[in-house]
Amino acid sequence: MNKLLIMTFAVVLLLLASCATNTGNSAGRINGTIIPNDEFVSAYRGHYANFSFAAGRSPDQDEKVLLYKETWKNITRYVILKDYYRKYKITANAREVIDTLSSSIPAHILTSNLFKTNGKFDKQLYLQSLTSDRPENLAPLRRHYQENLIPIMKLQAKLIENELISPAESKQIAKILSSNANMELFIFDPKEVDVKISESEINSYYGNNLKRYSLKPFRRIAYSLVPVVPDSDDHLLSKALADSVCQAINSGIPAEDIIHTTNSSSGLMTLVDNGYVKTVELPADIQQDFILLPDGACSPPQRSETGWTIHQKLQSTKSLTQYRTIIVQSLARTITLSTPELKAKNLMNLALSIGLSEAANEFDLGYTESESLSPDSLNFYAPELKNQLLKKLRSAPTGTILEPQYSTTLSAWIVIEVLENQTKEVQSLDEVKNQIISELTEIRRKEINLQLAQSWTSAKRLISSYLPPHVKLTGANIDTVWQDKALDSVYYQAVKAFMDKKEFPAVEHNGVLIVPVVKELEFTNQKVPAEQIRRAYVRILPNGWFDKWLDTKVKEAKVSIYNAP
Repeated sequence: MNKLLIMTFAVVLLLLASCATNTGNSAGRINGTIIPNDEFVSAYRGHYANFSFAAGRSPDQDEKVLLYKETWKNITRYVILKDYYRKYKITANAREVIDTLSSSIPAHILTSNLFKTNGKFDKQLYLQSLTSDRPENLAPLRRHYQENLIPIMKLQAKLIENELISPAESKQIAKILSSNANMELFIFDPKEVDVKISESEINSYYGNNLKRYSLKPFRRIAYSLVPVVPDSDDHLLSKALADSVCQAINSGIPAEDIIHTTNSSSGLMTLVDNGYVKTVELPADIQQDFILLPDGACSPPQRSETGWTIHQKLQSTKSLTQYRTIIVQSLARTITLSTPELKAKNLMNLALSIGLSEAANEFDLGYTESESLSPDSLNFYAPELKNQLLKKLRSAPTGTILEPQYSTTLSAWIVIEVLENQTKEVQSLDEVKNQIISELTEIRRKEINLQLAQSWTSAKRLISSYLPPHVKLTGANIDTVWQDKALDSVYYQAVKAFMDKKEFPAVEHNGVLIVPVVKELEFTNQKVPAEQIRRAYVRILPNGWFDKWLDTKVKEAKVSIYNAP
């Protein structure tokens, strides 16, 4: 199924016109379906973009040829699926999608932070998004289920019912379902296998799996603000600027032009568009100012804690008023900054000893920690300092306390502590060596365990000098349970091998390999319903059977390619 999910990313863009007759601009034909050239190119570009994103580079010439072949293979898969959907009249409607996603919630949804409330999965929040796309838009997920997953599940059922079970196989399954057997289970446990992993194997595994050990650079910071409250002289200076701004607006100069051309050293201005507001809901002082004010004019500046506020009336209707607000911030002079600056430096010095969190607490100041940020992001708004701070943070190791910086936007000194600074692109071999050894050990144990089981089976068991742990089962059948796990696949394969007079297989079961040996077999000859045969067949189907079936159909497909790689 995973291969299909990958395939649909690029191929979903193809809207194949199977009944098209114009072949003049065709890339090729698959089982009679014409593939328009522009749609093939679109699919190829999708594969190309996927490669470039994953590899961090463009493909070389050999890789381009492989991408070209992969594009044709995936389009062929898509065409085959569409043909089978038509054959069995398979569709999926919106109601089926909602029902499926409501009863079988995808694993990635259950773990997503988007649907968590107080740290736990909130099913009602998910179901609300599923049906209304609020607060999260789940339309892409519904479309994927409607166009791909649900039709594939329906096709699998149709194939099992109509194509995969031959009459002879159905008859044999019925006999196995009605049988009882005395048998022995010879157990090969990979955990009992001793393996040694060489340094060359570790180095090779690391080199071949570098993508797995890539790191996404990120940064976490904490900061504390030491506020600077402008004094009366500071407010007088900004009042003069606010008055001139108001006069300019009343004379017809657009507020946007004023803010754009005003020198930042004269004051910091912000324009806020409030849109239309019910006139009766406006603050009383603004209602009073706007009564006799013509459209486009502004009211006199009003004093705020950090500066001056100007309200411009844009338009009034019977019950609504459209207006905007210009904020002129009072800029602290050097004399105003000096005392908070000293406090900020003392905060930094104490933070160097006990950390910013404790230092901020000692000074009775606020303290904020960021989430993981990209290396070019800050989590507080100080645009005039962004480039300067990011440059310092880029090379700052974990634990660094930066020198205090003054932000005119925040009217405060900022003290920053670097909590984490991940700049490496890939984990070193030393960092992942134990993980690699563990993974390689498990892989080798399974490989050697399989070889042991197969070698022991080939040695005809009776003459082998090695006798693995074994268990005797009397009167076993398809429903027998061993160690709390159903033995249906083990029993089926053992009895089938016995009936076909073939060597007993090594069957993976609950983390071990079992070689089941049938000693005696008897049949009850009871009639087995067709539905029971089908369910049994589904239970014993190997993992990946559908992908293997589709791969076979791809090999059998008649593909004519008109363009060259």
